[in-house]
Amino acid sequence: MKIHHVGYLAKSLEKSRNKYIELGFIVERPVKYDDIRKINIEFLVNGDYRVELIEPVDKESPMYPLLARYKNTPYHFCYEVEDLDKAVAELSDKHYTMMQEPEVAPCIDNDRVVFMYNNSMGIIELVEIR
Repeated sequence: MKIHHVGYLAKSLEKSRNKYIELGFIVERPVKYDDIRKINIEFLVNGDYRVELIEPVDKESPMYPLLARYKNTPYHFCYEVEDLDKAVAELSDKHYTMMQEPEVAPCIDNDRVVFMYNNSMGIIELVEIR
C-alpha cells in the first residue's frame, strides 16, 4: 500500500504549519473544517511527503483526548487503497480492528476513509482513492 499522508495532531495549526514551512513544506490544501470530527485540517507537501495537520476545535472533538494525552505529535499513517471494503477485510484477517465504520472525508475530496487499530502497529487510516 502506498502512503498517502502522515497525520499530525497540532495544538495550534498555524504554529505547526509555520514550523513545517521552515522545513521546506508548502501548503497543498488550505485549512478546511471537518464537521464530522470537529477538526481543522490542512495538507502540506515536501516532495513526495504529505503531512495532514489536525487541530481539534474543542473538547467535543474525538481527536481532543489524543491531543490532550500526546500534545503535538504524529499519530497515524494513511494508506491509499483502491477498494476500501476489500482492504478492511484483509487487514481484519491480520488482527486490525475498525475503530469506526467507514465515513467520507470532506477534506480529501469526500473519499471514503476508515481508521483501524492493531496492538503492535497503533492507528492507521485507509483512504479509498477513486
